[in-house]
Amino acid sequence: MDQGSISKLTGKVDEAKTSGSQGATSAPANPASGKASSGGDTVQLTSGAQLLSRLEETLASSPSVDAAKVAEVKAAIAEGNYQIDSGAIADAMIRFERSLGE
Repeated sequence: MDQGSISKLTGKVDEAKTSGSQGATSAPANPASGKASSGGDTVQLTSGAQLLSRLEETLASSPSVDAAKVAEVKAAIAEGNYQIDSGAIADAMIRFERSLGE
């Protein structure tokens, strides 16, 4: 995943946090009727659970592959213009390894 994709995802997470900060909501105990039954159980979701739900929906709706980027890399390889920055790859691997220890 490139830095641009991570930035977009971070923005969506922040957006979900902002819209999810309104507090917990309750769901009807009887979802078939859409009404809570008198004396029935209710469910309240925390703002964290609401945030996770929105994040899951966002991830499910976003493409897992950037087709434009794949086409760009394929074209560069075919033309012999694709350059690999081994230093950048090594730095990213080191950052990733360090983040696992946190």
